Amino acid sequence: MSEIELKREALSSSLQYFLQLCDEAEAVLCGKVVKPTPQMDFSELLDTLMPLPRDKESVLGSTFKQLQLMVQDCTRCRLCETRNHTVFGEGALPARLMVVGEGPGAEEDASGRAFIGKGGVYLDSWLSSIGLSRTNNVYIANIVKCRPPENRNPLADEIAACIPYVKRQIQLVKPELLLLSGGVASKSLLNTDEGVGKLRGRFFRYEGIPTLVTYHPAGVLRNPDLRRPVWEDMKKIASFLNIPLSGRS
Repeated sequence: MSEIELKREALSSSLQYFLQLCDEAEAVLCGKVVKPTPQMDFSELLDTLMPLPRDKESVLGSTFKQLQLMVQDCTRCRLCETRNHTVFGEGALPARLMVVGEGPGAEEDASGRAFIGKGGVYLDSWLSSIGLSRTNNVYIANIVKCRPPENRNPLADEIAACIPYVKRQIQLVKPELLLLSGGVASKSLLNTDEGVGKLRGRFFRYEGIPTLVTYHPAGVLRNPDLRRPVWEDMKKIASFLNIPLSGRS
C-alpha cells in the first residue's frame, strides 16, 4: 500500500472515530441510548482531499468514484455502440453480500440502474427472505456494464474488456460473501467451464473472498423448478452471515 493510500485509510478511520465520539457525546448529554452511526463511505470526500494519482486508463488503484467515471465513458468494446446507459452497479457500502450477475437488460439500459426489471424484483425478494437488501447490506453489479443486443450472452472479448471493472468493484466493496448469479458470472470469475447446477451448493474462493453460485433470477422466472435450489442457496448465505431465518424452511 502506497503512502497516500495509508494516509487516506488513516483519515477515513479518524472520521469514523469522530462520528463514534459524537454518538457517545449525544448519549451522555441527552441521557439516552443513541444508535451507533453505521460504517460510512468517505471515498468521495477523500477523492477531494487526497486524490490518488493514477493512470486514467487503468482501473488499478482507482477509487469508487473514479471507477464509476471510467465505466460511464468506456468504449473498450462494441457494446458501447448500442447502449443507452452504462450500468455501474448499486447498493450499500460496505456490503455484507455482493451479488454479481451477467449484464444489464432493457430496463437497466434505459435507467442506468442494476437489476430493476422483473429479474431484479425477484432478486430483491430472495434477499428480503433472508433479511438482506441493496438498501442496507448488499451491493449488486454485473460482469458487463452495457446491455448486449437482444439480451444475448456477452461475448468472450466483451467480458475480457469489461471484467477489470467488476474485479475492482469487488476489491472496493470488500464483501464478506460473494454471490455469483448465473453461468456468465460464475464462469468469468471462477475460471471454470462447469454449469451452475454443478457449482452451486459449495463454497469457492475468489481472491480470498468466500463465494457461492446460484441460478440467475431470469432463469428461475422461466423455470419455477429452480426456486427450491435457490432457496437452499439463500439459507446457506444466511447461515454463513449468521442471519436467523425465523423458522422458515
